[in-house]
Amino acid sequence: MQTPPVLETGSDHALQFHVPDADPPPGGFPLVWLLDAPTTWAPMRHALDESGSADSIAVVGIGWEGEGPVDQGRRRRDFTLAAASEVPGPRGGGEWGHDGDCGGFLELLVDTLQPRAVDMLPVDPRRQVLVGHSLSGLFALHALMTGAGTFAGYVAASPSIWWDDARILDAARSADWSHAAGARVLVTVGSEEQRVGPERPASVAGEDAAATLGEPHMVDNASLFAELLRSRGLDCRFELFEGEGHGTVLPFAMAAAVELVEALRAS
Repeated sequence: MQTPPVLETGSDHALQFHVPDADPPPGGFPLVWLLDAPTTWAPMRHALDESGSADSIAVVGIGWEGEGPVDQGRRRRDFTLAAASEVPGPRGGGEWGHDGDCGGFLELLVDTLQPRAVDMLPVDPRRQVLVGHSLSGLFALHALMTGAGTFAGYVAASPSIWWDDARILDAARSADWSHAAGARVLVTVGSEEQRVGPERPASVAGEDAAATLGEPHMVDNASLFAELLRSRGLDCRFELFEGEGHGTVLPFAMAAAVELVEALRAS
């Protein structure tokens, strides 16, 4: 891998880079913008190595500064809108510490990070793919809906569509999707994610968990959103990974994301 560039964020975010050692093709390497890097980076690197794509795809992982567990409040701030309804506390208990401000993070991504990366890295600006999981999967769908940035593909792995009373579903039904007609979209989920949402409070357990959270129905929501996108004319694939839960599904979701990027590279 080439020496990572210095790309200042001007924020509390931390970046990780994978830049292939190989000579770039005409136009540059496809570029993956990998959200939630503290949890998605390792499975993405594994997927690149296993597929033989480590020499053909560049990756910028976005996480946060600081050691130790990820501050869940930062995830809520970056990946969700300001809440219109009550949402459950962060996984593991405690308080969020932030409300949603995904517009600010989206602005950082498309107005600052994307232009700088295209200037500094041997990448193809026409083949950039946004990849997120859980709350950042929700953010990927939000970014797709807004049309911000220059992404050719979007991967929403186990997106938290249930968040804020599934507000994004209502917005998606009334949205104008014409701007996204050329994008490729992948929505994935594990079959074991159906009954209980991933961000449940630590105090919630047992048979009452789903009812306490308003029955998130992760699989149903992901499938419904993918079908909605297809009904609006978008190129959207839905993939269900049997027997996988919210954490165990990550290697499979990242492998599917690499397949989407390789398809873009070949197009």
